[in-house]
Parts: sequence; structure tokens; C-alpha cells
Amino acid sequence: MKNLALAFCSIRPQQFSENVCDHREQEYLVCLQQLERVLPESFDLIVCENTIDSEDQIKNKNLKIYLADKEMVVLGRDGNIGTSNKGMGELLMLKTAIDQTDIDTYENISYISARKLYTCPYVFERTEKLKKQALISNPDAVFLDGKFSESSKDGLYNDMFFSMKSKTMIDYANYAMDYMQSNSLQQLGSEQVLYNFINSNNILYEWLNWLGIIRNDWERNQSIFDVSNFHFC
Repeated sequence: MKNLALAFCSIRPQQFSENVCDHREQEYLVCLQQLERVLPESFDLIVCENTIDSEDQIKNKNLKIYLADKEMVVLGRDGNIGTSNKGMGELLMLKTAIDQTDIDTYENISYISARKLYTCPYVFERTEKLKKQALISNPDAVFLDGKFSESSKDGLYNDMFFSMKSKTMIDYANYAMDYMQSNSLQQLGSEQVLYNFINSNNILYEWLNWLGIIRNDWERNQSIFDVSNFHFC
């Protein structure tokens, strides 16, 4: 059976300036192209987006051309519930993508926060070989300016990337929707939701010590392409 990669994008969030959104367009283009380079042949790719109502809203010509050739799940701006809690926006995209896809044709599903550079196919090769129900992680980060940032180990798992057996991912999407509907006023982060799902349901998992990805944490100092904001984990 094949595997499925779901790449979640929020290209032009309304809470960011035009300048920031323009730079995000270029960043998403580079990251998605690199993702395709490292994806093994066993994977199909679906790009999910929740800030664009029309391709005319995309300014970057190359990104527009790239996305026109991709299978997509598009929620539009009205579907972006992640302006203050972006993880919730990704979870709604996950549920929508699952509802619109013939999931039975896939053995494993990888959840990918797409504004990251995947340096190698390691996490996807681990997904191909997955024996347990999930493949999760919580890596620390090393910034290119030398700073080491230890991730919180208190009740959360990293959700920039994780994989699950298809049935388990369906269960997780339903669990997340139930959580959002019953906790609309006060919500945990998506990392805590993932942790709670795994542990409250006794999900058996395999562990990734490192992901092999590079991320631009531009909000660290509000400088969009400052090399010191890039870190790997």
C-alpha cells in the first residue's frame, strides 16, 4: 500500500503584514519543492491551505504555477481558525483532508507543517517501516547562532511532523475535532492535544530523536530572513 503526506500551509495569514506574507510565499515554495525532492516514491502528497480564497491572491508567480499542478485541499480564509492558535487551524485542515480523501488506499499518513526544510528522507523512511500505531518526537533545537533550545518535556509532543497508521490518524482527527467543539473558549496547543490523544488512548508509538529539518523562527526577532533565526531539530 501507499503512504500519504499531508502538507499544511497558511501562506497569507491575515494577522501578518503584506511584506511578511510575501516572504512566506517564497519560503513555502522552497520548502514544498524540497519536500517533494526527499519524499520516497511510496508517498502521495496533498497540499492543504487555509488562508487563500483564490489563486489570484498569491503574488509569487512561481508558487502559483507550482500549486496549480498539485492536489490540494483548500479551506479558504473563512476556514482559518488558527489566527491565534495555528495548531487548531492545522487540525481542521487535517480533518477536512481526511474527509475528502480515500484514506483506505494508504497505510500510513504523515502530518507535515510545511514551512520547514526537510534535509533528507529519514522521517519518511521511518514512516514506511512503521510497525506501531504512531511515529512521534519532541526534539530540541539548535540555532545557527549557536543557541541550544531545549524543548518542553511537560505534557506535549512535537507536531511539526508525525506519522500514524491511517486508522489511528482518522481517530486522532476525530478526537481533535471533539476537543475543539467541547473547549471552544479555552484551548490547549495542538502539541498538548497530540500528547493527550496518544496517552489517553494508549497508542503504541515509535520515537524519533531528531527530525532532520530546518525551520525559520523569524518571530524570534521579527527579522524575516535573519540567519540566526534558523534552527535545526
